[in-house]
Amino acid sequence: MTTSHVSPLTLDALALGALDRDREAEIHAHLAGCAECRGARDAAAALREHFTARVLPRGLPARRPPRWRWLVAPALSAALAVALLVVLWPRALPPAPNDLGIKGTASWQVFANRSGHTFAVHDGTELAAGDRIRFIVVPGGARYLLVASVDGRGAVTIYYPYEGSQSAPIDGERFELTGSIVLDAAPGPERIYALLSDEPITADAVRAPLRVVARGGAVAIRGTYTLPVPVRAQASLVFEKVAP
Repeated sequence: MTTSHVSPLTLDALALGALDRDREAEIHAHLAGCAECRGARDAAAALREHFTARVLPRGLPARRPPRWRWLVAPALSAALAVALLVVLWPRALPPAPNDLGIKGTASWQVFANRSGHTFAVHDGTELAAGDRIRFIVVPGGARYLLVASVDGRGAVTIYYPYEGSQSAPIDGERFELTGSIVLDAAPGPERIYALLSDEPITADAVRAPLRVVARGGAVAIRGTYTLPVPVRAQASLVFEKVAP
């Protein structure tokens, strides 16, 4: 059973049905005995209902190109759960063959926060300038993580550890990154890769194949699901960028 309080991001994942059965059962067991977490869950549910009834019918935003930037943000507090609105955002493209999948036993879940509501991100999801992206990673026994990206302008970025020279150590059965990726203006798609390994890998070893992808333009960014890097497991998502 979960002994500490459930994070707002995990409560969002529970509401979205994004947790596996074992994790969902664990969280429900914790909620049964924790009044504070039940209160956070119920408050978020009330706000979701208000959003669905009164805000969502006003329509979706217009388009314009954004770009990624990195913002190191503190982990969401339990109090912030009251302000979160959970809503599924429509996909712009059909899912890739390995949508949200990682080879082996590892996996990840990706969520975005837009103007106070949180939604699950899948391959091809439309994201907007100002959206904050966060990750929950199930390492599957891997001990190191590196997250990197290539965008429509050909820019290659190491997001985790931010601007680090090599992958960072992680531990536990589930690892929630405490930083957020925040969209800024840039044209075209962007693909982000999660690389899990048993030993550290250098950022330069990842930048080189990412630059090859960049030279292929938008078609290569959308179509290159994995990188030729010797790691235990990897996954990627491509985001299509629109305006808020």
